[in-house]
Amino acid sequence: MDEVLILGAGLSGLGCALSLPNSRVFEATNHSGGHIYSHQVESFSFDEGAHILHTKNPEILKMIHGPGNEIILIEQSIVANFWHGHWLTYPIQNQLYELPLENRSAALTDLVSARIQGQTRKPRNYLEWCRFQYGKYITENFYAEYTAKYWRVPMESMATDWFEGRLITSQIPQIIAGAFSSKDERQTIFSQYRYPARGGFYAFFRSFYDGINVTYNECAVEICPKEKMVIFASGRREYYNMLVSSLPLPDFVGMVKDIPPAIMEASALLHHTQLLCVNMVVKRPQLTRKHWFYIYDSDIEATWVSVPSNFTRPLQTKAVTALQAEIFWRWDEIFEVDAIIEQTVRDMGNLLKFDPASELITVKPIFVPYAYIIPDRKRAAAAKGILEWFEERDIHCTGLYGRWKYIWSDEAFYSGVQTAKIIKSIR
Repeated sequence: MDEVLILGAGLSGLGCALSLPNSRVFEATNHSGGHIYSHQVESFSFDEGAHILHTKNPEILKMIHGPGNEIILIEQSIVANFWHGHWLTYPIQNQLYELPLENRSAALTDLVSARIQGQTRKPRNYLEWCRFQYGKYITENFYAEYTAKYWRVPMESMATDWFEGRLITSQIPQIIAGAFSSKDERQTIFSQYRYPARGGFYAFFRSFYDGINVTYNECAVEICPKEKMVIFASGRREYYNMLVSSLPLPDFVGMVKDIPPAIMEASALLHHTQLLCVNMVVKRPQLTRKHWFYIYDSDIEATWVSVPSNFTRPLQTKAVTALQAEIFWRWDEIFEVDAIIEQTVRDMGNLLKFDPASELITVKPIFVPYAYIIPDRKRAAAAKGILEWFEERDIHCTGLYGRWKYIWSDEAFYSGVQTAKIIKSIR
């Protein structure tokens, strides 16, 4: 028996399968793509939360620019913050001139003080990192408010190993200059990115699934390491030499027969957010020029709003606007979906000045049970112990959810490629 089975046809499963031509992939749903799958609503494709490709990796860029792929290059993203009734330029720390004078003064004073005090100290958590970088005022009035909505956990419980390339470190000259006048902002994270002209983010990779062996509608329910066997909900049984899983690590642990209590306890330390995407098509052309914006206000459920009609080319783009509002909850929070959808539609109408009663063409929610891995301070050690236990039994976990680490989409693909390399080296 020399067979590699792969559970999950997301990006990491794709990367692994392409690198192991004789492997077989089993997918629980009726389609490939995993978290990058795009859903059709009217003439638009909505992703499972905001997805854009900002990689500079030449191999990925070569892949996506294949024959027939029409790709839009956004040279400069247009991003904003909505904060207590005001539209502010992103990132806020570089555009303080938009705040009242007393707020600017407090922000600059705290920033200078923090940079002096933080020069000799290493931050122990995300809260300390923000305070050392931006000062108390910006941290408490912006980063803490947004964290409460987006991550749903205290900043002090979060580690500092997750935000390289995601957050902008403070640069004193830019911040001081931006406190007195508007500056052309080129420091924005994701300032340049690519997106398919049609078909959503999934269109980047859809054709590559034709080159791998995928069996759909087969949901794994039990893993038997001693017998090297996977049992599926359909009753199907498959044997393997090596098993690769891109499934959410806590779920996968729960499937494994005779799992040690210590591994179950470590699994209980792995946390994530849930996501509700409220997708809307509004009968009004270009309600906003923004590509996306962040909402800090706690009385508005939506945290992030993207505008797909501003970076795609569906047939009706000139006549309508497509919006996706994202609402997050912790793994253990219970919420009233219908009420939140209704409130979110009203909130978007108020923010973007349209009448939902007469101008809303359609609204379609997408629920994503596993959204982001919460990078809390216990995550790394807990995941490491679990992954090592599996590897000793010829089980290799891969990707964002499999390795339980916050990574980009292109990194998820290469996580699968790397897993394949490991398997080749030991077969």
